[in-house]
Amino acid sequence: MAKEKKKEAVQAVAAEETPSVQLLGAIDIGSNSIRMVIGQLLENGEIEVLENAQQAVRLGQDSFRRGLLDRMAMQAAVSILRDFKRRLDLYHVSHIWTVATSAVREARNADVFLDRVLMATGLEVNVIDGPLEGRLTVSAVRAAMGKSGPSLGTHTLITEVGGGSTMMAVLEHGEIEASQSLGLGSIRLQEALDTSGQPALQVADLIHHEIASVLSTIESVMSFKNIQAVIAVGADIRFAAGQVGKPTKNSHFSIIRRKSFDRLIETLKDLSFDQMVSQYDMSYADAETMLPALLIYQALLHATQAKQIIVSTVSMRDGLLLELGLRCRGQQDQSFGKEVIQSALSTAEKYKVNLRHAKRVAACAVRLFDQLQSEHGLGYRYRVLLESAALLHEIGTFVSTRAYHKHTYYLIANSEVYGLSRSEVAIVANVARYHRRSVPKPSHPEYISLSQENRIAVNKLAALLRLAKAMDVSDIRNAAHIECDVTGNALTLRVPGISETSIQKRSLEVRSDFLEDVYGLKIEFKAK
Repeated sequence: MAKEKKKEAVQAVAAEETPSVQLLGAIDIGSNSIRMVIGQLLENGEIEVLENAQQAVRLGQDSFRRGLLDRMAMQAAVSILRDFKRRLDLYHVSHIWTVATSAVREARNADVFLDRVLMATGLEVNVIDGPLEGRLTVSAVRAAMGKSGPSLGTHTLITEVGGGSTMMAVLEHGEIEASQSLGLGSIRLQEALDTSGQPALQVADLIHHEIASVLSTIESVMSFKNIQAVIAVGADIRFAAGQVGKPTKNSHFSIIRRKSFDRLIETLKDLSFDQMVSQYDMSYADAETMLPALLIYQALLHATQAKQIIVSTVSMRDGLLLELGLRCRGQQDQSFGKEVIQSALSTAEKYKVNLRHAKRVAACAVRLFDQLQSEHGLGYRYRVLLESAALLHEIGTFVSTRAYHKHTYYLIANSEVYGLSRSEVAIVANVARYHRRSVPKPSHPEYISLSQENRIAVNKLAALLRLAKAMDVSDIRNAAHIECDVTGNALTLRVPGISETSIQKRSLEVRSDFLEDVYGLKIEFKAK
């Protein structure tokens, strides 16, 4: 009765919503279920959660097996989303973010499903990829930790095992050091290994072997040896915490000792699905995915130095709400740019880039971007993309110095840059590819496959990067201090260290053609 009165009071507040109090909604269309959270953005920027909802639907089962979303599963999903939309309307939610992850992302008929959702509910679904899932989850964990979070070591692993993928992010002193999204999930393992109907112990052995094989492929990218703390997110690990975990001072976290976790998994191995459903009062669908998910968490825990696993109650949906709150307040996630750049630097180091040169080019490119803001009209995220492309523009030399800009494109396009979506990574790859030689052309498939908006952005950013590269090649070491002055259709660049008759000045004039074409400005170089 008390809960009903509280809900009525919340709905009354929502109905009389004032400009200072906004309601936010986040929906996550996952591989095994669809979840929704509704929150209230308070004047101080904090978010109070008003309602959580969850409905099971196995979108991932056929997506991971056949590459198609099942017709009946799509119908069930649309019905669930229609009900969720009614609840959002009841609350008068003003800002909604609906996302879909690996099950929809990998389905060949994803567009059909997304259109049916839009027509039935009015919800526009954003299909997001692993790096963005990771950033949202890490943001939620950080916000929950605040100043009273559990004690962590120098290196911390944050991980979430989903139905289709496993997200991992390694933090060093709280800053992102490396991140990875693996095609390793509880439902995907089931479908790949065809474990339905097999004895639990045999299933566990098959899963152990598959997990070890996948983790061995990323040893060169992500090292677990120095990790002293593991923070786990997800419904399956929360179940484990409910069985053998201990609470902490921070209500968002609990702790499971390694030995207790191992004993729980051994117990589950001896149970059939029917026994798990009966003993732990869970659905049959949850029972099927529980052991595979916990075995992945166990493998990650045992690969580290951590003696316990810290379980968080937050989820990616909390990260969605946080990001929505920032957008509503016209703010940026202050850690976003810093962590993307750190990820780009880590990738550059892996491919043995000359970092002194790369950082000089990046500093110059960013300086040009800032000075010409009124001409390109691009926002902060594009500034981050330009700096990332500048840091990575020579990684192709790791493959070969011949036509290395093409190798650069391939390596970036097939890399994960923390916090960037696949479309943003594609922009970075194209900008870096066009730092030399040919300019973008309709005959280039990687370029023309971008949206018109992104092609325009690539042109503007690549033009800046080409000039920044030319300045460093021309031995203008103080290029980061250039000054730009636009008058009418003329751009005057005042550059330290050049004279009217210098070879450097002539070199810059030759390499500035693309910028002149893109920005429609006649460029003149003068000594500063």
